[in-house]
Amino acid sequence: MRQAVLVAAIVLVSCCSWVNVQAVNLVEMGIKVHVTHDPLLSEGSLRLVVSLGGYCKLAVADGWTMRAELGTPLGLFLPQLGLASTHSIGERIALEAQLWIQSDLMDSVFLTLSAGARAILVRSETSRLTLASFPFALVGFSGWSGDASFFPSASLNAYFDYSWMASENVVLGQTIGLTVVQLGPEVEMALPLGELYGLRMDSTTHAGFRR
Repeated sequence: MRQAVLVAAIVLVSCCSWVNVQAVNLVEMGIKVHVTHDPLLSEGSLRLVVSLGGYCKLAVADGWTMRAELGTPLGLFLPQLGLASTHSIGERIALEAQLWIQSDLMDSVFLTLSAGARAILVRSETSRLTLASFPFALVGFSGWSGDASFFPSASLNAYFDYSWMASENVVLGQTIGLTVVQLGPEVEMALPLGELYGLRMDSTTHAGFRR
């Protein structure tokens, strides 16, 4: 537990050390609903997990934005904190890093630090469609006993995000995520892709107020 908290603190302090606090502006804040499914069938049926949370987006510097999210699955108090940093390297391409921390507040903490890129596919005055992928990640686990383990991970995934300015200040959006998972030949996957692989789908709907 202590190691996991220390890693998270180091990441946060490192990010904040580069930021001029006076230059940080709140760009958008709102609520989001996230729906995903268990890659494995549960008693022959598909099991969905619905999470509710809030988010905010900050403009840190020219071409650099940050996002913070906080949510938990419905019916189960398992809070998750998400932090993302996006840095534009052109008019349509940006590099992005995401840190996710989830804990049951009892005996375990899970961390995922992923890195990837985001590209703007279509853009207009009122809408935007982006495609993102995070193929590289560092996954960690820690218990209250203090034991922690970290290991690198690679995956094939894609996230399509559509945002629409419904009015001058209201923005609505939808994200669809597709991830290829490998669980083995002797398990029954919900969305199989051959003998060893399966597909996990995520859906995130958000509504926010933009300044």
